[in-house]
Amino acid sequence: MNLRKIIVYILFLGLAVGMMWYLYKDISWENDVKPSLVHANWFWICVSFALGYGATVMRGLRWNLMLEPMGYKAGRWTSIHSVAFGYCMNNLIPRSGELARCTMLNRAEKIPVDKLIGTVILERIVDLLLLALVMLLAFIVKADALSALLASGNDTGVANSSGKGSWILYIFIVGILLIIVFFMLLRYMKEHHIIKRINSFIVGMTEGVKSIFKIKKQFLFWFFSFSIWSLWLLMAYCSMSALRETSHLTFTDTIFFTAAGSLGMIVPTPGGAGAFHGMAVLAFQALGYNGESGRIYALISWSLKTTFDILVGALGFLIVTSKKIKL
Repeated sequence: MNLRKIIVYILFLGLAVGMMWYLYKDISWENDVKPSLVHANWFWICVSFALGYGATVMRGLRWNLMLEPMGYKAGRWTSIHSVAFGYCMNNLIPRSGELARCTMLNRAEKIPVDKLIGTVILERIVDLLLLALVMLLAFIVKADALSALLASGNDTGVANSSGKGSWILYIFIVGILLIIVFFMLLRYMKEHHIIKRINSFIVGMTEGVKSIFKIKKQFLFWFFSFSIWSLWLLMAYCSMSALRETSHLTFTDTIFFTAAGSLGMIVPTPGGAGAFHGMAVLAFQALGYNGESGRIYALISWSLKTTFDILVGALGFLIVTSKKIKL
């Protein structure tokens, strides 16, 4: 890791620490967190872990499908636990997981790293498409809450009725104008080196989307892709059901919360620390619930999930490097 990356990592680590301190400076372990853990339903927590691991399995199997058109085949256990190791590394060093899992699979199966990175980029395109679908679903089932989230709400987190849709309308208008300006720049400044790079990126993304349809087992590919996000939604619902502060939330609440939480995870702090927690508070307030519940839920669910990912990733590392288990 070079000096620039070290500095960036320290900056985002500091951002995570700062956000966590701000969000939890008034939270007491004895009075707030410990009682929630004591009264938690650990059956639902274990079910959420199982669903999360199921999503990892699906992602590993989908990865194998993407390798087949290039003439490569990896062991299923190897692919699955390389993915698990990637999740582990993402919790330690932001954005390092994709390269880590590609490197691990390369060492275990001798598949070129550049080919593996190409499949990861393709995965990201698919995941962005499905995230957009989840966002659309969240808008459909919780339009009022989304409006409140975008408007930052009032003291209760619920936007008043007079301005309920105004922020969404403004955002759509601004978004359309930005898109028009963007494509005008692409057309009239196409010789500029920055515009050339943008054009090259767009062409690459387009080719990436097209290459999705070159995968032979299309049904399985999309089955795995939709299953990953379905399992993530169910995992969030089960973890909410496990805590008394959030056990009353509905599945539609979970869809909205997952969409909001995914936006928080875009911020490259270690494991989404701080950013995810902040979005959790805003999401709970936008749904009309107490932000305090959001803070407690985010802290407990994130801590348990992060610990689980690190343990499973470490186990995956041992499995893949030892090559003692194959399917």
